[in-house]
Amino acid sequence: MVETAVDALLDRLIRQFASPYDFLRELVQNAMDAGSDRVEVTLATHPCEASDEVVFELRIVDTGAGMDASILEEEFTRLFASSKTDDRTMAGGYGIGFVSVFAWEPEAVLVQTGRAGEAWELEFDRDRKFVLTPVDMPFEGTTITLLRRGPRHEHTGIAEAIRDSLWRWCRFCPLEISFEDLEADEPPELIHDKPSPTTASLAITIAEGDHQIHVALAVPPSTVLLRRGLILAEGTPSSLLPEITAAEPKSVGHLQIWVDSPELKTTLARDKVVDGPGMARVRKQILAAIAELRTRLLNELEQTAAHISHPRFSHLHAHLRVELEGAASPAWQHEQKFGQRQLLRGVPRVDPGQTSEPRFRTWSLDELKASLPLPTAIYAEPKLYTQKSQNPSDDAAVLAMAQELGFALIAAEFTDLPWLRVLLQSAGLRLQSLHQGLWRVPIAPPADPRLAALVAAVQAGLQHAGFPGIRLVLGHYGPQTEHRPTLVGLEFGRSESHALVVHSETLATLRRRGSAPITLWLDDEDAMLMAAAKLLATSPKTATLALACTIATSISGKPPESEKIAEALAPYLPPPASD
Repeated sequence: MVETAVDALLDRLIRQFASPYDFLRELVQNAMDAGSDRVEVTLATHPCEASDEVVFELRIVDTGAGMDASILEEEFTRLFASSKTDDRTMAGGYGIGFVSVFAWEPEAVLVQTGRAGEAWELEFDRDRKFVLTPVDMPFEGTTITLLRRGPRHEHTGIAEAIRDSLWRWCRFCPLEISFEDLEADEPPELIHDKPSPTTASLAITIAEGDHQIHVALAVPPSTVLLRRGLILAEGTPSSLLPEITAAEPKSVGHLQIWVDSPELKTTLARDKVVDGPGMARVRKQILAAIAELRTRLLNELEQTAAHISHPRFSHLHAHLRVELEGAASPAWQHEQKFGQRQLLRGVPRVDPGQTSEPRFRTWSLDELKASLPLPTAIYAEPKLYTQKSQNPSDDAAVLAMAQELGFALIAAEFTDLPWLRVLLQSAGLRLQSLHQGLWRVPIAPPADPRLAALVAAVQAGLQHAGFPGIRLVLGHYGPQTEHRPTLVGLEFGRSESHALVVHSETLATLRRRGSAPITLWLDDEDAMLMAAAKLLATSPKTATLALACTIATSISGKPPESEKIAEALAPYLPPPASD
């Protein structure tokens, strides 16, 4: 009865290991416990005389303290039955890790060990019964040899499984681990790796003796939990640290966490870290590290905005985007004075005679928002300042005029747009390219008198309809005007013979400054304008009403009452042309 109960226990212990090669992790753990400085794993293949099969020999050697007779008889073999006495008990747990070797289903297991001048050999058969024999030759450490018969073609798969298991669980162990496949005729492979810390300014390390925690802002997100360098669990923060995910859902998308602590407790099979005081302490330290990393991220962004290369600046902003997309709390933004941080950079301006590399002009969200006439930010390539203008309306000419008039232009490459949009949205701002949003328009009277009459009538009608202070101006925008997002644009300022005009879908949220008139520009080659001008001679009411309603919608953000507009336009309509 006792034998049946212990057999059942052994079967359960063996089945709890997810992979039959997890026993390698257990033997490495035993070697570390014994004070070994290295573990050597070798795979050999021996032919069978009267069979197409071979015998696979898997050997694990350590240089630890080994075991003497008292340890073997009173602790290591308590779960197994001696072939002589067939007697065993369930007491003792020293050999629980060793039990895992039987998951590989060996036909024989040989354990050779020695300590303090004693040397012993244990031979286990397929039924896990053993024979313990003293050995005259001195022996130090422990060697475990597993033998199993099988087809030769299984060799490659067995070698790969051994290698994969060692790399998966043991690559961070402090002792030297090697694997040699004797059939491959190659030198032993060292199983060793280090956690790759990311940029130091975005990583925090907590070291208290054997207790070490490394938290970094990096992608892809990952978590490794270890004890004395032996991996206990590996995955994502959301899968291994659900409490951290619940507390900081905005951060787990770019967190790399590495914890090596003797305080981490696991199930018997070491396949799951269980909750407890040790894990609670680890969680507290990780949460504190996350809070500090956010502050470091903002600090470094401000430091890099004016000085460091654009790739580094963009990389940091990509991390900030993860925080903002996760709905960073208003309390955190208030605490960090988020709106006052110099997190944006403007396109540099080169002054005449300047020989040194220009610095980026930096902006805070609050400064940018206050400087813009509309809640739309305009971006341009950071290197646009190096280009020479080829014609009066190209991007380089527009940039020069914008800088002269003090318009806030954000420096951004195409790949920056995802994080830039999220950052601006947090301040209630939209984003447009310079090619869409800014135009350098010559100040000149329209050549077509029909257009002048049409615009004059629409302006007068709009002012009478409840849009006082609106001034409409016709301008020749030049080629490639199909990128304009709106029919009318807002004049930001003038320089000599040109006006700087802003086209934005947010014209309805225009900030009116005092009682000064608002000048809105139209392109004299706009298709809708040309059609209305052509229709003006025969149907002046239809022509002016269509144009006036479109402009009124742009200004107010909602369709106007067409009857009211039509009534206001009536006194200013030219008479229809007579037949």
